[in-house]
Amino acid sequence: MRQTAAYFLAQLKRAARLLPGQILVDLAVCVCAGALAWLLIAQGAGAAAGTRYRIGMVGDLSASYLGFGIAALQEMDDSRFMVELVPMSEQEAEEAFQRGELYAVMRVPEGLMESIVYGENDRLITYTAAQGQQGLGTMVMGEITDIASTLVTCSQSAIYGMQRILADQGRGEEIGWETDKLNLALIQMALSRSGFGEVEILGYGDGLSLELYYFCGGILLFLLLSGLLNSAFFVQDNRAFSCFVKARGVSAPWQILGEYLAYLLLVLGGLFSLCLPLMFALEKAVLAVPEWEGMGAAPFVAFLPVLLPAAALFAAMQLFFFEATEGVVNGILVQLICGIGMGYLSGYFYPSAFFPEKMRVLGEALPSGAAARFAQAGVMGKIPGAVWAAVLGWLAVFLGLTMLVRWSRTR
Repeated sequence: MRQTAAYFLAQLKRAARLLPGQILVDLAVCVCAGALAWLLIAQGAGAAAGTRYRIGMVGDLSASYLGFGIAALQEMDDSRFMVELVPMSEQEAEEAFQRGELYAVMRVPEGLMESIVYGENDRLITYTAAQGQQGLGTMVMGEITDIASTLVTCSQSAIYGMQRILADQGRGEEIGWETDKLNLALIQMALSRSGFGEVEILGYGDGLSLELYYFCGGILLFLLLSGLLNSAFFVQDNRAFSCFVKARGVSAPWQILGEYLAYLLLVLGGLFSLCLPLMFALEKAVLAVPEWEGMGAAPFVAFLPVLLPAAALFAAMQLFFFEATEGVVNGILVQLICGIGMGYLSGYFYPSAFFPEKMRVLGEALPSGAAARFAQAGVMGKIPGAVWAAVLGWLAVFLGLTMLVRWSRTR
């Protein structure tokens, strides 16, 4: 037991000597990654804030009803946040469309409103879009056009029916007033159509917002790939030294346990170096997370203990990868390939909710998936027993496999 304790202290001192340098490397990586992420988020937010479908309106727009309808869409309807209708001439529309400044062009035929008023409905609006835009936007615009056509014809039938009923009852003097009332009611119904339903946003990964989802994913990805930054810890690892230590009375399981605890110190040091700038950014509101808005860094500090089991799991997995491969370079390659693959399948780069079911199930079954579910459940404040079992199970598997490989090497 004394030899085992001495071996553990030796590994701990080796990790402590490497820790300051590893923290500096971790901080440098965090600064570069944070600057890149900030630029991408700022660029994406700016683009998203100014992105609308610009549609050129060409043709006879002089009719009072049509002009009122366009003005109502642009000033009062919720569609103004997605669609911008721009009146212009035929030549201006063609030139803007060719330059890519317009999503589509709508051509209004002459006499459209007269055709609707008299019930002829023989004039059609032409909607022109590029071949490459055959996608969701074109489908949505097609549905909007169909809804508008149905609304116009049904409203027209309602107005004509009401006028005919009043005329049959000898109330012709009320037709004008009642027609205006019905028109206003139909317009109000069209503008308040969003009240007919309720939109429920479930979020990503147990109901998290996209920002918090990627916040957790970024931290877990850092832990998943931390073996690349801490590879210096495994430079002195060789078979002859392991056999020598075994001859001094330290068996393979105790060797692995001592090395694992010392290596876990390096991983936690890297996690600490990552959390400091994150806490500063949250406290100064430089980094915005909707669930933690206005609360500073306090929720993140309370969330930190949830990351410890995930860090322990990834440390055991990285120790196994380096132990199972010959040479540090091979271990780094295995870390990189497996880390990126598992991170993608488990939704660290892209929300796994959009993956096919089989891929999503595979991603959740991986160690990275167990860590992701653990962190996401920890943010919500309640971690199911099955998630605890998955994380601790993978931790035990990797430690057991590493001990088995070391035992095989030192027989």
